[in-house]
Amino acid sequence: MRIERQVHRISQAIKSSIDNTGQRVVVRASYEDPSQPDVVHNRIIRANDYIAANSENGSNTQQHSLSVLIFLYAYWDEEIRPRLAILKDVDVQEIKSDIMGDLRLLRNGIIHNKGILSDQDHRRLKKLGEMFSADQPIHVSYNNMHKIFVLIKQDCTRMLFKWLGVKDAPILPEDIVDVAIQKPRINLKRQMDIFTVQHN
Repeated sequence: MRIERQVHRISQAIKSSIDNTGQRVVVRASYEDPSQPDVVHNRIIRANDYIAANSENGSNTQQHSLSVLIFLYAYWDEEIRPRLAILKDVDVQEIKSDIMGDLRLLRNGIIHNKGILSDQDHRRLKKLGEMFSADQPIHVSYNNMHKIFVLIKQDCTRMLFKWLGVKDAPILPEDIVDVAIQKPRINLKRQMDIFTVQHN
């Protein structure tokens, strides 16, 4: 038996957008060297469609946004929760987060309900109810994605404060917009010496 690669050849003209110089604009995507005669084009698309798909609310942007939400919940559920449960010496089900619970509901809608958030799941949202509509496709704007990141950071801060017994912190978790935890590598005096040497 002999198997050969089938080569897709484009021989007819295709309609495409015209730029301001009167030139036809087409976007071609290929995994091979476009100068070779037997190139297999993975996709040929009009430039206007390509730009629309990659715009702020375009289909590619939405695909990436939904993928990020799925990844965030999966990482929380499969990596972070079990680690926290071991550190706290509790059952994994006792590690709870309202925002991550909301991401679970969104994930279920994306994966199991063709990207639609059911009315039942919408009513169960604790933090994200105003961002999404019941029985509608899950659409994540740039601003809402940023808000989700902030809510995750706030909930991490809330858990950290609770587990450390912090009750009189100078800032409330809901006032946090960004957080970074860094393991110290060198002492402060050494850092200042390095800073002085590098800037003099």
